[in-house]
Amino acid sequence: MKNLIIRLFIVLFTLFMPSGFIFAEANGEIGSIEGVKSISLAQAQEMLDQNNTYFFDVNSEQDRQANGYIPNSISTYVENWQNLLPNDKNANLVFYGLNRFRFEASQAAAVAIELGYKNSVVMLDGIESWITSGRKVEKIDTVKWEKAKEIIEFKDTIHSRFKFSNTPSCRDCHAQKGKGIRADIAASKNLINQKCATCHEKASNALAKSAHGIQEFLPAQDMQKKKEKPSCATCHSIHVTPKHSGIYSQKQLVDQKCAQCHKQKSATFHMTFHGKGMFLSTPGETPSVATCSDCHGKHNILKSSERNSTLSPINRVQTCKSCHPNANENFANWMAHADHSDGEKYPGLHGAYIFMTILVISVFVFFGAHTILWCLRLIAMRIKYPKEWKEARKAAHEDKVRVRRFSTFHRIQHFFMAASFLGLAFSGLPQKFYDSAWAKPMIDLMGGDIINAATIHHISAIVMFAVFFSHIGEIIIVNWKRRDVARDPITGKISFMKVLKATFGPDSLMPNWQDFKDMKDHFKWFFGFGPRPQFDRWTYWEKFDYLAVFWGMFIIGISGLILWFPAFFGKFLPGEAINLATLLHSDEALLATGFIFAIHFFNTHFRADRFPMDMVIFSGSISEEEIKQERSVWYKRLKESGKLSTLYENKSNFKAYQWLAKLAGFAMLITGLVFLFLMLYTFFNTIL
Repeated sequence: MKNLIIRLFIVLFTLFMPSGFIFAEANGEIGSIEGVKSISLAQAQEMLDQNNTYFFDVNSEQDRQANGYIPNSISTYVENWQNLLPNDKNANLVFYGLNRFRFEASQAAAVAIELGYKNSVVMLDGIESWITSGRKVEKIDTVKWEKAKEIIEFKDTIHSRFKFSNTPSCRDCHAQKGKGIRADIAASKNLINQKCATCHEKASNALAKSAHGIQEFLPAQDMQKKKEKPSCATCHSIHVTPKHSGIYSQKQLVDQKCAQCHKQKSATFHMTFHGKGMFLSTPGETPSVATCSDCHGKHNILKSSERNSTLSPINRVQTCKSCHPNANENFANWMAHADHSDGEKYPGLHGAYIFMTILVISVFVFFGAHTILWCLRLIAMRIKYPKEWKEARKAAHEDKVRVRRFSTFHRIQHFFMAASFLGLAFSGLPQKFYDSAWAKPMIDLMGGDIINAATIHHISAIVMFAVFFSHIGEIIIVNWKRRDVARDPITGKISFMKVLKATFGPDSLMPNWQDFKDMKDHFKWFFGFGPRPQFDRWTYWEKFDYLAVFWGMFIIGISGLILWFPAFFGKFLPGEAINLATLLHSDEALLATGFIFAIHFFNTHFRADRFPMDMVIFSGSISEEEIKQERSVWYKRLKESGKLSTLYENKSNFKAYQWLAKLAGFAMLITGLVFLFLMLYTFFNTIL
């Protein structure tokens, strides 16, 4: 009896315990693995519409075709699916599989957690429970209808989303009334548009009157145009689903769809701020810039010459005001598709392009040759006179007598100018080279939206403007205090000749005839035809750097303000000024960044007798021996005038923060070199 009871207990335990596990609430036991948080269907539903939330489907393509998938979810059924993860490690990632008896979703979530995505969770119940609970799913198509073995293989990715409505069947769209589907007319654009019109009457009426509308009666010569006009399905992709369904936002799809037929217009559009914003936008996110349909309309697209067009002269301003409330007629006349290479259609823009191209090439050719020749000459000297070279470097480095070269105010100005310049380059280069492989990752570092890059650009510009105007103010104040130097000793009045002499004198940064002599002697030394020249307080290349800032601030500054406040400048400038400002700002910025990171860095830091970095702009002083070696003309003039003793630095606290200065200096140098490498990479990648 006792044995019988024990056997009966074992049988009952065997029969009922598995079902107990199956129907348990499953607080992570089934389908889950340690360290991965699980969520319910309801919690997943709430997260579906949240920002920065991504759903990942780990099911096979066969399961996705059979069951469908959660809207906007991304399939991991690809090689290196980890590359599909967002850049933001704080994003919410929801993984799901078929059901809670499959572990693939939990394993994928664990991999994401190991990669740093701490907000990764798993929806254990999977797509099967999602469907049975009545929640929305999407279907993926397989093959074209005429090649499908079974009609069920061909999915309607738009209308199949409607679960409880009067949805159309294949015949409703692809067959004539009361007839079956015929292969010769099933894909007729005219037929498809007519069928769409039965449900979408308002959109159909607008489309029929638009530039994309197909008219019933066309002259024979227009038959080819009729064939080229799109149907509803051309833009709305009824039977074509991207590999990762839902990964693009509506604006991004518009940008892609229009480009398929309007390649040239799309190319010129992407040269504008709007176009670059679209090009650099993150897949799945809605860019905060205008795309094609924002200006041209959707179904009601008309030629700009037609009265009812959104871009007609009477409607254009209102269209612009939808994004730019202060827009006026001049602003609205900005040319969104201007091509600077088309001299016939855009002569002014083309002329500016030619001028800037000649300027950029001339500067880089001259100073590029200057840099290479100087570099080779210094290397040759170091090889030919190694002992003398080491002794000269050692003497300049170990000399304890320091001569003040830059004031504290100048050093502060330079620091903020350099920092703001790097900020401008960081936020501007990915816009200039928007189609480069590295542009999008740089934009992602700024939040993934071109508007964020523009904000950083504007903040950096404000700092740069502050430095520039502080220097202008300094020039005015200092020269006002020294105005007596320019007075005629007899009349006591300001002498024009004395002002001229001071303006172009050796202590001024304005170029004079001696600079051209120094340049000539320098080139003679490069080729071994003369001794190494000695310089005064300012060398010719330093004066060029200084004056280039004024030229750059004039061109880049004014054009940048026009681009920053286009509606304001549109009050008194024509719309073409915005196009001109875009070109000038872009090319002058290219010249500035390329020159600073290549030429200025070499002249100041990377030449053999200064490598790896000249600290004078941080310390404010140089050794007396260094002045004797390179600027003996200045040294002699100071000594003869008795001013040398006033420039000796008796006490300096630079050593206290020297480590910080080196850290900041090398950080700026390395950053600039990285930017230079990216620019050169893009340049050679384009021409090769």
